[in-house]
Amino acid sequence: MDELGSAELLAIFTVFVILAGIAALNTFESSYTRQIEVLQERMAVDTTRAVALVIEAELNDSLRSAIAAAMFEVGKFAGSKAEVESRLRSYFNQRIAAGWSYSNFENIYVPLSDENSLQIEWLPDGGLRAYGYLEASFNHVSGAKAYGVKLDAGVVPRYGRMLYLANLAYSWAQRAADIAALEKELNENYSAEMFSFRIYRENSALKLTITELYGGRAITPENEG
Repeated sequence: MDELGSAELLAIFTVFVILAGIAALNTFESSYTRQIEVLQERMAVDTTRAVALVIEAELNDSLRSAIAAAMFEVGKFAGSKAEVESRLRSYFNQRIAAGWSYSNFENIYVPLSDENSLQIEWLPDGGLRAYGYLEASFNHVSGAKAYGVKLDAGVVPRYGRMLYLANLAYSWAQRAADIAALEKELNENYSAEMFSFRIYRENSALKLTITELYGGRAITPENEG
């Protein structure tokens, strides 16, 4: 009886060990699977944030380029500040409308800018700064999400300052007895601002051009002739 009892006890113990081993294995597999899921979730969150930051940086670069292009093109014809603002918004929204394509993203939504989401500020030196916030959303296939894009960009070309000086210098040139002397004086007085003036006559018409030496931009007064 003792041997039979010992055999039964051993059999029960063996079954218990096997069951305990299976339970431990299942617990290990569940824990490992959960760790992998957590790691994948974290990677998805990091990826979503990274893509949002990349697009934010790209949008600010595009905004900076839009400002420079608007100033240059409007400046060639001595247009108004309102024209600069309108054109830069148009250029910037064209980039937004083109959209983005990243793998593993269900949707990347960036709304077009308007007067509420993008503010335009003319600075005392004639420069321009554009800043604001777009209610963007970035949805990863895993469910991770990111929201919002901050905008803040400015450029070196000082359109407002150039336009003011161009018109002022042109009014002086109309009354100047010696245009060459006035040109020399202007170049000396405004050299610290890196502006260069050229005054000349073309078919008896008075011409004046002001160039920003730093950015290579040029502008002529709208009433020259």
